[in-house]
Amino acid sequence: MKVRFVRTLSLLVLFLSLITCHSSLVFGQGSAGPIPGGINYNQLASAFSDPSVSWPATGLALTYTNGTVYQGGSGNAITGSTLTLTSSLTSCTQAGVQAGTCNIVYWASGSSLSVSSSYATAAAPGNRILYFCTTDSSGNITGCAPPELDVNGAIPVTYTDAAYFVQPANCFMFPTTTSFTTGPALLRAAANNIVLSGTTNTTAGTIAITCDITFSGRTTSGLGFKATSASLLYGAQTTALSSIAAATVSTVSFPTAGGSASGTVAAAGGTYTVTPTTLQTGATTSGQCYNENVAFGTPFTYTNQTKVSFDQVFTTAGTSVTTLQICGLIVYGTWIQ
Repeated sequence: MKVRFVRTLSLLVLFLSLITCHSSLVFGQGSAGPIPGGINYNQLASAFSDPSVSWPATGLALTYTNGTVYQGGSGNAITGSTLTLTSSLTSCTQAGVQAGTCNIVYWASGSSLSVSSSYATAAAPGNRILYFCTTDSSGNITGCAPPELDVNGAIPVTYTDAAYFVQPANCFMFPTTTSFTTGPALLRAAANNIVLSGTTNTTAGTIAITCDITFSGRTTSGLGFKATSASLLYGAQTTALSSIAAATVSTVSFPTAGGSASGTVAAAGGTYTVTPTTLQTGATTSGQCYNENVAFGTPFTYTNQTKVSFDQVFTTAGTSVTTLQICGLIVYGTWIQ
């Protein structure tokens, strides 16, 4: 009888300890990483040391306890405090997180937590998201959930090293004042090296190049490939270029099926940062190109029914013929699953 009582008491204690745990019960999937759109087991071991949160029936004050946040293999002690959430953020689904309609509680550094409705801010490299919280229009907290319960795929998986190469065949050249005596056409500059090449006459003028750099994406806004910069690979032979104008990147929007014909051009990427600041204009060997990187102040994702183009204008000196070559482009970005 005594043995049976002890066993019963042990099972009762175990049961109570499980149902009162501040985190959630989960089951391991191995070491392959999180399943996109499924339960996120990333840093699962640290979930049980994370600060807990609580909130009153009314108001936007979210209180978190002392705890330890693990990130990058090290523990960071957290001192309990209070955050003020933003009202009327009612959805923490994946679309809601991307749209900014969710209070995201995260750790960035030090001994305190932060909150933001911007996923880009909360999920910046080195940060760790701890809770998704919703609020109503009356200024009350309606719920908080840890990312370990990401059964709806609310946490987008972000890869920051995305890139793809745009072939020179995606570009074309358009002369003004000057004219081409050869090309523009694809040229085999050397074995395994194809470039777009055009040779002008001796009259000074400009050559505008337009490249279609449209990238794959997702129709859900904010997800898929997000372009952060583009590098144009260009070179000139025989005569150095006189100057190179600032690059522009634009989107061209088309109608939905059955809609009125349209093709609206709009600037994309915000304010640009160009490297190098003074573009190289010296003559090069055929098939060898300079690299001009245009970083976007406002990175952007693919929008349905649009394409993306890269434009730049080169001025020729006119003292003799000039050959302009485009070796291609490289578009860099992040991939948000």
